[in-house]
Amino acid sequence: MNIFNLALSALLASSSVLIVSSSEVVHSCNLAEKPEPTGPYQAYSGDTKVAHTHIIFEDITPADEVESILNTLKARNTKASFFMHTDKIDDETKPLLQRIVDEGHTIGSKGQSSNPQVNFLYANNTYIEQQITGADSDFKEAIGFVPSLYAPSFGALDSRGQKILNKNGKTTVMWSAGANGWWFLDNKEPLATAVAGIRYTLPEAGGIILLPTNAEIVDEYLSQVWPYWKFVDFDTCTGRSGKSAKAAKAFGKSSKSESKSKKGGADAKAEKVST
Repeated sequence: MNIFNLALSALLASSSVLIVSSSEVVHSCNLAEKPEPTGPYQAYSGDTKVAHTHIIFEDITPADEVESILNTLKARNTKASFFMHTDKIDDETKPLLQRIVDEGHTIGSKGQSSNPQVNFLYANNTYIEQQITGADSDFKEAIGFVPSLYAPSFGALDSRGQKILNKNGKTTVMWSAGANGWWFLDNKEPLATAVAGIRYTLPEAGGIILLPTNAEIVDEYLSQVWPYWKFVDFDTCTGRSGKSAKAAKAFGKSSKSESKSKKGGADAKAEKVST
């Protein structure tokens, strides 16, 4: 493992955003609390930025689009989750993975194959298992860490596929809004049409919204909806903050102890050589 991979591995191991409880299916954010309104009933009055919403992406290519999206998210101090197929891990995407984690976002798996993507509804158990475990091996080799979040391609899932994901300790993430973004891009619809079409799939209660890997759409979408929803990280969306922080500390201590142990061993060897 080269220096880049070692650095990325250490960063991932100490990052709280990647550590979540496993064997669950997550469809939306927890409902947020809002103070009881006072006075006569009036819709859309007062502070509307309450409902929690979390953004997810299902690709980290093309790289220039993802870089621009990360710039937009950083400017708004907004955290997202980025899912990917591991056949797209290469010298161009590895630096993106490092930046994604460094800026507090979450990395998740979509399996190994992006072409073709594997629909769990039509694949046999062995093939599904290969997609999950094969991607785990790829992540481990490339970045030294195995994400526990998994988003099935096409949102295709039944009880059989979920049992296999559970067996492999995965938290399954499904979207509750926005999955139509690809259609607007493929059909070259105007920006205003695309943003409106995505925007009005999100209920006022909030949720997990899947946005296309298109920087222009993401920027315009956030500009329009910013006053109405509170965009949060995955842990806050799902109520895992306490668990993740506790797990992160454990991982951090383990990583530091391992580094200290290795350093001590190296120092001892150096001392032996010098004597």
